[in-house]
Amino acid sequence: MAASVARVGRPLLGVAVFLAALAVWEAWARSKGSILVPPASSVVETAWEVWPTTDFLTGVGASLRRLAAGFAIGAGVGIGLGLVMGSSTRARRALEPLVEFCRAMPAIAIVPAAIVLLGLGDAMQITVIAFGLCFPVLVNTLAGVRAVSPEVRDTAAMLQVGALERIFRIYLPGALPSIVAGLRVAVSLGLVAVVISEFVGEGEGLGRYIRLQQTEFDVPAMYCGILFLGLLGYVLNRLFLVGERRVLSWHYGSVGEGVGR
Repeated sequence: MAASVARVGRPLLGVAVFLAALAVWEAWARSKGSILVPPASSVVETAWEVWPTTDFLTGVGASLRRLAAGFAIGAGVGIGLGLVMGSSTRARRALEPLVEFCRAMPAIAIVPAAIVLLGLGDAMQITVIAFGLCFPVLVNTLAGVRAVSPEVRDTAAMLQVGALERIFRIYLPGALPSIVAGLRVAVSLGLVAVVISEFVGEGEGLGRYIRLQQTEFDVPAMYCGILFLGLLGYVLNRLFLVGERRVLSWHYGSVGEGVGR
């Protein structure tokens, strides 16, 4: 009984904290009395009118398509390089300086170069997204492969297991929890890169919508776009957690965590 009450109480506590934050926002905005800080009630009212519209949902769909394409490319490159660097000392020594050099660059820093090379369309935006989320996946994959025990590595060498077979039958399964953790971080970073690229790129999108409302001084609409971005990030994170629990149910069972927790 106590466990059931606790399970129900956890999400309710989160909702209560969120509503409390909105209440603080409402009180602070009304005390400021500035058009630049609209009350939360005004933003929620605008969101109620804007979010269901076809134009807004079209922009959301465009952002999600770019995020999906950038995520697939960036995650694929990150996992591939992480597996190669983690399984081969020679490859790691050869690639590590370049990887660390590129990893130090924030995604926003490559936007001007991406515009010069690729223009303002989807190619530029997807490239920026893929670049921004590639490195957390790569670093987590590399860490997961290197965490494979020396005994397992020695056994594979003694049995003369080939390099590709080691990667797909030993290193990839062993690194999967770390890879999934990197992918989860990458989802949030991908949303950041989506907005950054859409601020300057062509076409519809959430970033474009927020930027347009800012230039037109429609402050409540601008905040309602930002609010939707936070809600979208929360929903994507929850969906990712559901998928993670299913894919890694064997892992959570082995470490003593229930799948439903």
